[in-house]
Amino acid sequence: MAITTIEELREACERIIAVSRELHEAGLLVRTWGNISQRVDDKSFLITPSGIKYEDLTPDMIVKVNINDLSYEGDVLPSSEKAVHAACYKERPDVGFIVHTHQVYASCAGTLGIKKILSYFDDTDMVIPVAPYALPGTDKLAQNVAMAVRKFPDVNGFIMANHGTVCLGENSEEAVFEAKRMEVACHNFLSDVCKTDMKHGVEEGYNSHLENGEIVYDKPDTPIRVRHIHEKIYKKRPDVKYIVHNKSEAVVTVSRRASHMRPLLDDFAQLIGYSVKVPSNEHGRDGQSYHNIKKNVNAVFALNDGAYCVGSTLDDAMAVAIVLDKGCIAYISVMRNGEGHYLSFWESYKMNRHYRKSYSKLADIKGN
Repeated sequence: MAITTIEELREACERIIAVSRELHEAGLLVRTWGNISQRVDDKSFLITPSGIKYEDLTPDMIVKVNINDLSYEGDVLPSSEKAVHAACYKERPDVGFIVHTHQVYASCAGTLGIKKILSYFDDTDMVIPVAPYALPGTDKLAQNVAMAVRKFPDVNGFIMANHGTVCLGENSEEAVFEAKRMEVACHNFLSDVCKTDMKHGVEEGYNSHLENGEIVYDKPDTPIRVRHIHEKIYKKRPDVKYIVHNKSEAVVTVSRRASHMRPLLDDFAQLIGYSVKVPSNEHGRDGQSYHNIKKNVNAVFALNDGAYCVGSTLDDAMAVAIVLDKGCIAYISVMRNGEGHYLSFWESYKMNRHYRKSYSKLADIKGN
C-alpha cells in the first residue's frame, strides 16, 4: 500500500528507526553498518542515512530516494547502498521493506566462494543465494543483487558475497524475521560444514588509553610484556588514543597461525587494513617482542595472545575489535572449508583508502 500523507511518511520513518534499534539490540546491526528502507510507492522509498549511528537517528534524518534515478530529497546523504535497495524494489513489486545487514555468520558464509548456502532453520531446509562480489556502493553490486533476486523469485534472503545480507519482506516484520532466521541457518552451516562454532564478540584483555600524554591502563595488574606492546603502539602511532585488547576465541586462534590475514570482508578491509601480519617464531624472533605496527593497519596481533585494536576514540577501537572478531571467524571458516574468496589487494586498498578519506571528512564535519 502506497504512503500518501505526511502522517504516514512520519510513521514510516519512525518504523524504520524502531526496526534499526531492534536489529541493533539483536546484534545484527552495529554502528553505522548496514541500512534499512521502506517503499513509499512505485517511484520512491525511504532509507536510513549514511554515516549516522542507529541510536542517534531521528525521523528527519530518514531520506526519500527516487527508485529510478536515485535522486533524493533534502540535505541528508542517503545510504551508499541505495542502488541495491532500488534494484530489489524494481525486481520485486511485492516487497515493501528491506533490511541490509553485516550480520556475522551470514557474512562469513558469504566468503566461502560458493553460489548458495544450503542449510536449515527449525528443521526446515533453506536455500540462501549468494550474489557475486562487487565493490560496495557500486552499480555492479546493485546489478549482481538484482540478478540474484530475479533468479530466485521465491526467496527473501540473499547474501552479498564478502559483504553482508539483503532481506526482503512485504513489511518490516517479514524482513526482520528473514534476517534473524538467515543468521541461525548460516551459523548452522558454518558449524556443520566448516566445523566453526564460535561465539562472536569482544573478550577484553588489557586495555589502555592516553590521558595528557600518559598511558592509563584499565587493569593495574597489566603485565610488563603487555605494557611494552602498548608503549610501542602509542610511540609508532601518534594518532592512536585508545587500545582494546581482544582475546576472543576466534582472534586468539588466528594469533597462533604465524602468517598474515588477507581481507575476506569489505568492512575488514575498510576499518582494519588490507594486509595484517601475525607475528611468528621464525628467523629467531621470539613472538613476544616482534610486532607489526603500521600506519594504516588498526590491529596488532600478539603471538597466541589475540590482538590489540586501536583507534582515536574508544568507540573506534571497539569497532575495530568487533570487525576483527568477525573477520577471524571468516578466516577460520575458510581455512577449515578448504577454499574461499579473498578480496584482491587492489580492492582492499581502494576501500581502505576511501574509508579513511570519508571518515576524516565526517570527523571534520562533526568537529565544526
